[in-house]
Amino acid sequence: MTGFGGCAGSARAVSLLFLLRRWRERNARTVAAPRLKPADAPSNTALASLAGGDLEERFHAWRGRSGRRYICSVFPVDQRAADAGLPEFAEAIVIAVGQDIGGERRVVAFLQCEYGANALARQAFVAAAVKAGAQQWHVHLLTADPQKRRAAIEDIEALCRPAVPVLAPV
Repeated sequence: MTGFGGCAGSARAVSLLFLLRRWRERNARTVAAPRLKPADAPSNTALASLAGGDLEERFHAWRGRSGRRYICSVFPVDQRAADAGLPEFAEAIVIAVGQDIGGERRVVAFLQCEYGANALARQAFVAAAVKAGAQQWHVHLLTADPQKRRAAIEDIEALCRPAVPVLAPV
């Protein structure tokens, strides 16, 4: 008998499962280790996994001094919209980003958003960032608490000095 119903098929299936399990065990150790970028790696990059696709311009990664990558959603600055197009987020990091003629991105300013935000401070941040040349809002939503958000800003800021000083949490 052939196929998975017979003895020969069952032995082959068990053998394949054993090989797959061994491969996973060997490779699990290498996959789990974090891969930090060397010090000369760019501090900001597009996501290679999205290259050439529809979402390529919607996401961006910033690297901190620690080697960690911070994935951000990208929103255009729209000076006609309220808050220049910066979406309302609580518990987020906002990186105001400018671009030169060659498309190179640079940090203009950082904002740490928290619940109970001060609307006037947010408006002041938006006005200062736009005046300093912000063309995009990069929003990082994956940092769990205020202390970790502050640490993430400091990590990124160590490699990318903003044009506008970092504002206190709003």
